[in-house]
Amino acid sequence: MQRVGLLFFLNIVLIFVLVPGFAKSEDLSDPAAELALDMVGSNNDQGFITSEFVQYVYEESKAISLPRYAIDQQQIGKEVERSELQPGDVVFFQGSSLMSGIYINDGRFVIVTSDGISERNMETSEYWSGVYAGAARISEENIDDPAAALALEELGENQKGWITSEFVQYIYEKAKGISLPRSASEQWIQGEDVDKLQPGDVVFFQGTHLMSGIYISNGRFVIVTSEGISDRNMVTSAYWSSIYQGAKRYSEDTSPTSGNEIVELARDLIGAPYNRLGDNPEEGFNSGSFVHYVFKEVTGSWLSKRSSPQMETGISIGRDELQPGDLVFFENEEQEIISGIYSGDDQFVIATSSGVQERHLDYNNYYAERYIGAARYTDEILKKSDPETYKDHDSPVVREAMKYIGTPYLMTGSTLDAFDCSFFVQTVFREALDVYLPRISYRQWEVGETLLPEGTDIDSINLDEELQPGDVLYFSGTWQEGISHTAIYLGEDYIVHATGEEGQTTISYMSEYWRDHFTGAKRFNDLAIQYDNDAVYEAYKLLGTEYTLGGSTPDEGFDTGGFVQYVYKQAWRYDLPRYGRQQWQEGTEIPRDEAEPGDIFFFQGTSIIPAIYIGNNQMMVVTASNGVTVIDLTTSDYWPPRYMGTRTYDIKAEDSEAAQLAEQYVGESFNETSAMFIKQIYAEAAGIELPTTVEELHEFGDQRHIEELQPGDLMLFSTSEHGNVAEMAGIYAGDGTFITVIDGEIVSLTINDDPYWINRLIEGRAISTDAR
Repeated sequence: MQRVGLLFFLNIVLIFVLVPGFAKSEDLSDPAAELALDMVGSNNDQGFITSEFVQYVYEESKAISLPRYAIDQQQIGKEVERSELQPGDVVFFQGSSLMSGIYINDGRFVIVTSDGISERNMETSEYWSGVYAGAARISEENIDDPAAALALEELGENQKGWITSEFVQYIYEKAKGISLPRSASEQWIQGEDVDKLQPGDVVFFQGTHLMSGIYISNGRFVIVTSEGISDRNMVTSAYWSSIYQGAKRYSEDTSPTSGNEIVELARDLIGAPYNRLGDNPEEGFNSGSFVHYVFKEVTGSWLSKRSSPQMETGISIGRDELQPGDLVFFENEEQEIISGIYSGDDQFVIATSSGVQERHLDYNNYYAERYIGAARYTDEILKKSDPETYKDHDSPVVREAMKYIGTPYLMTGSTLDAFDCSFFVQTVFREALDVYLPRISYRQWEVGETLLPEGTDIDSINLDEELQPGDVLYFSGTWQEGISHTAIYLGEDYIVHATGEEGQTTISYMSEYWRDHFTGAKRFNDLAIQYDNDAVYEAYKLLGTEYTLGGSTPDEGFDTGGFVQYVYKQAWRYDLPRYGRQQWQEGTEIPRDEAEPGDIFFFQGTSIIPAIYIGNNQMMVVTASNGVTVIDLTTSDYWPPRYMGTRTYDIKAEDSEAAQLAEQYVGESFNETSAMFIKQIYAEAAGIELPTTVEELHEFGDQRHIEELQPGDLMLFSTSEHGNVAEMAGIYAGDGTFITVIDGEIVSLTINDDPYWINRLIEGRAISTDAR
């Protein structure tokens, strides 16, 4: 009988030792210890480190969120003597770093080792006994703050891509219904200072920028890191302890209110995208266009879209004088000025590369290091750039100009949908005064009354003493050498113009840039000749040129046929025959009452005499006595009886085959220079052999004024801002676009409102078909 009892006892022992799951069925009365034993085995799937295993076990078995690292776990539990250990306690061991495991009983514990999730015994193992570092008993945390509780629930992957302050903003909105600002710097300013931390307080840390997180307890907090939404401990971490700035507490909705309409709209636009060429919330903003949009919407004033003139136009103020609605300015890495709207408490709203954001002058290091000044726009200054100020102006030119505010700028544009500077001035004077100016700015400069001649030192005079609203200012060197821009004077150093720099027709202050490029001023109020027609303009320039039989150039003089042929060639590159009788045989005959300026009247003398009709029943013709002269057919007795008829000619330029061909190649690879691309296009499209370098192209063909560019003309660029050495070329395709080669690809680019290309354009060149 004793033998039977002994055998039974041995069998029971063998079952405990040899049957793997039997021991696990022991009643440990602690779910963490039970789960830990159940998980003994491979660690391949989870890849836990020791403390992650402990964290997982406590979360799954007790719904207790432990920190990720053993050193933090040690902080939040109640210290337990080794002799008092109970199942489920967390035991710690000091190896190369602190490790943690789950205590089972009788010295046994479960821990992650190189073998996997393993059971070990600190009583029987000299190694584990030697590295034992203590134990902690962790009960369910008394986290009664909903923000702290939600932050713990969110631990893990940062699926929404939050930055630290966005995570805090989300937690407070969802857990407490409190709307915090988006940036940490704003959150810092608006909270109540905290002396003794409580769960749910917001803690702040200064890294490369200010960061915020949610405090839990015992130094522990939840914050967004590169690893995701993470728990950290400022007590056990030297890094977090060293950059800790303080904490804030929020008890009600702390959404910022400034009482300033400019600031309120700026803040409403937070989150709008960044767009280097954008100027509205849908397309996005750059820093200058953001300021322009906000001020236009709130005050009606059209500030510049560029930050540099914004800084110059306002009243300079010190940082200690800043008020909500003032502008603050910074200089970026490219030494460009960028601008933002001051919103109070050392904060400002600015269009950044990641969209419109609110930033802090001190806590955002990027801006703190680049701050260069501030400006204030008073009501008096704002009034000067408000179109409403001028709608009832005494000058009909000024009143008319205001009708076109906001019209998009388009290089060479000649419709009311989009246009350039000279078309704007031409249109305004035609509609306001029935004055017909030349189409191109440098041609306008050659007519009318000169008020301020070229070379005038604008800094030595008061413009209001020399000019009146409605006079026209001219500028040189903005696009190319010589006259290249024009604007209408409004008074008090303000102008209205169509400008590529702003991308539209707008009101501008005569900033340093415009003063540096100022050439002179004109008055056109009393002009009667219709200079808007190219042939009329070219003929007008020849007034007084002497009559020479057989002459066909200004230097040698003209006969009647030579004069008309020369004018058509200069105005439209149209090849008329040499003599009047040949010219009469071409073109289309039309009734006299349908004649338009530029059409040709024919008269019967000893030979057929051509004359250029200039409107108002007037014409320009060459006579033996007066040379090139104006004849009024209403008062003339000689010419009307000899009238033969009127001819009109199809002067529309043919579409450029080079431009069309270049457009077909857009998007394709091209591993040569822009000059080689242009050479290939012209050889294929027109059989013209061009040079192989940009330097040679710069000397090839005829210089073409930017406002006169036609599809197929060449555009030459420098690679540096305002440079004068041609290093890249493109083929003009019309409507402000050009085609060139960049980084091995044929691309189509626009120049209309892109300062990058505007500031690098040197000139245009026309390639004549005579080059074949």
